[in-house]
Amino acid sequence: MIASTHALRAEWTKLRSVRGTPTALLALAGLTIALGAVSCATSHTEGFGSSGEVDVVMLSLVGVYFAQVAVVAFGVLAVCGEYATGTIRATFAANPRRRQVLAAKVAITAGLALAVGAVATVIAFYAGQALLHGNGFIYDNGYPAATLADAETLRKVAVAIVYVGLLAVLSLGVGAIVRHTATAISVLLGVLFLPWIVGQLLPQKLGEGIEKATPMVGLAAQERGAPIGPWAGLAVTAAWAVAAVVVALWLIRRRDA
Repeated sequence: MIASTHALRAEWTKLRSVRGTPTALLALAGLTIALGAVSCATSHTEGFGSSGEVDVVMLSLVGVYFAQVAVVAFGVLAVCGEYATGTIRATFAANPRRRQVLAAKVAITAGLALAVGAVATVIAFYAGQALLHGNGFIYDNGYPAATLADAETLRKVAVAIVYVGLLAVLSLGVGAIVRHTATAISVLLGVLFLPWIVGQLLPQKLGEGIEKATPMVGLAAQERGAPIGPWAGLAVTAAWAVAAVVVALWLIRRRDA
């Protein structure tokens, strides 16, 4: 499933013209930065049981959790906009190689989400660390300065960025399967958030088993005490994204004229 240069240009042009996608990307950046800053600005060392108890890196990246809504909207709109207007038929008429069309959509959507997510996440990290430093999260209180030169810190920031790209691909895949914007967004938000809510109400082992299998575990696995390792969690998210694209491709080849 390789996209040609012509297909990539066509999808880039279409995506820029889809109403709502620029807004979704701005929301992705804004939520990541603003809510991360608010979280850090309102956090202080007082009240915590022991020094070093707070994960200052993930605290600065908390906005990514909320920005998932914008990522979902962006990925779904990238494909459902054409189904809503009926232009998907013209797309397939102009390029009958449907694998190539889908590959181009995946490449452009993932690329934009990764680019915006990377800039926003790095800004959120540095802004958050500056705010936390001013609120007492310093070396003397058990909080050495977090830096991207540290392997664990870099991994957490990088995984958050990659997670945004994978979530955009998953959203595009589900959008291509469902073909209806509101339904696709509802399904995705349910799959992302409901298992974590329900998991807290179930016995621990059962709840953790459900959480390990959800797509959001790729981000949540970076937290301390997560039920699964960070790379394994990201692999679960990637599996969801790949599965959605494979099913979408199968359906597009058989269902769409």
